[in-house]
Amino acid sequence: MNLLKEDRINYLNIGLMLISAVLAFYFPFETFLLAYAYLGPLHYLTEISWLHDRQYFAKGKWDFLVLLVVGVLLSIAAFAKDFGFAKDFYDYFVEMNLFDKLLVFALFASVLFALVKNFWVKLLSIVLLYFFVRGWLSPERAEINAESTTIFALTALIPTLIHVYLFTGLFMLYGALKSRSKSGLLQMVGFVLVPIILVFTLPVNSKGGFLSKYGKEAYYAKGDGFYNTNFVILDHFKLINEKKLSNSEYLEIINKSENKNYFLGQGIIDSINFSAHVDSLKKIANQAFILKPMPINKADLKPEFQFDHLLYFFNNSSSYLKSLNDYRFKAFPSKLLKGRSKKDLDAIVYFSTFGIMLMRFIAFAYLYHYLNWFSKTEIIRWHKVPKVRFIAVIVIWLASAIFYAYDYALGLSVLFFLSFTHVLLEFPLNMVSIVGIGKETRSIFKNGFNKPINN
Repeated sequence: MNLLKEDRINYLNIGLMLISAVLAFYFPFETFLLAYAYLGPLHYLTEISWLHDRQYFAKGKWDFLVLLVVGVLLSIAAFAKDFGFAKDFYDYFVEMNLFDKLLVFALFASVLFALVKNFWVKLLSIVLLYFFVRGWLSPERAEINAESTTIFALTALIPTLIHVYLFTGLFMLYGALKSRSKSGLLQMVGFVLVPIILVFTLPVNSKGGFLSKYGKEAYYAKGDGFYNTNFVILDHFKLINEKKLSNSEYLEIINKSENKNYFLGQGIIDSINFSAHVDSLKKIANQAFILKPMPINKADLKPEFQFDHLLYFFNNSSSYLKSLNDYRFKAFPSKLLKGRSKKDLDAIVYFSTFGIMLMRFIAFAYLYHYLNWFSKTEIIRWHKVPKVRFIAVIVIWLASAIFYAYDYALGLSVLFFLSFTHVLLEFPLNMVSIVGIGKETRSIFKNGFNKPINN
């Protein structure tokens, strides 16, 4: 490619980063939602088409079928949940932790597909890999694995933020090193610095700034949207502040009419003893901890905290009992309760400082991920496909836009196969990029930044 044209595209991408950052700053939720719904499907379709013409960057012609089968199985389970059919199939997936197992298996198998050509070596390695993942992510290890950031990254971040940001960055860096492009490396500086400035240096309006009703409803998507992903990320990295209240502060909260109705309605406080509980707290509002049982409905606590007469055993050696008693007259932290109210979750996802910072990054990463792909048409030439395939891509893309416009939750469900499978099919390319970065870096250290003649 003409070097001047390549430089022009790289500088264009720096501009696209700035545009993405501005939109993510002012309209983080809406920016993500519109990009995901209307640019995302076109990206999935054109990238899968492009990957297909390049044998998915795998050593074997049919290696991609393993990734495709994983995508089909995960999609069937997702459809079963969203549309209410094959309940036994979905329940089995959940019970056996197959969502996580299949995703991690596909990722690790892609290393073999990208680097190993011998069929029998791959087959034996895949069998061994299957048994390793099966044991590592077995349901029996769920409690241990729940605390692992490595497993969290592999199962929750790989198909989302790692895919759209880290893998995009690796692909860009590989291209810049391979072509020995200074403007490409300058582009990488912007790729790192722009989101850092966006997330960590610009002021955060905890009132949410501009957040439309559409933004809230579509992001929640009837409980099946990205809303839960945000909360899980914030919760895993302990970015949710658990405020420990004094007795008087707790009284002020539970006596507000809307909160009082919530406590009673959810059964967190036994309605029969609610008044007596309030009266007892009024007498000790400014005192330190007093051994006095609080009327709790144990059914609303996590299973490990559901003991008979739980609150009477302050001197019991059980850490569960002691941790509960620490909050005898205070608001319960999330580690004890089964769940939070929708209002509490909204406050965390939409209006907390860390919630907004996270959403800015998500919006930037996704929008730029798509814009970067389309901006490099002349470099990767994803548009050079048979006319029939190109027409099919446009028709499916327009249909997907209609689904999202009609009902965002329905769009997410219908497009799940394309959105998730394109992530899986890209895994070998991600491995090729990582290996390529290593090779090009070694070559640069050995021969300098001049482009090799055989490159």
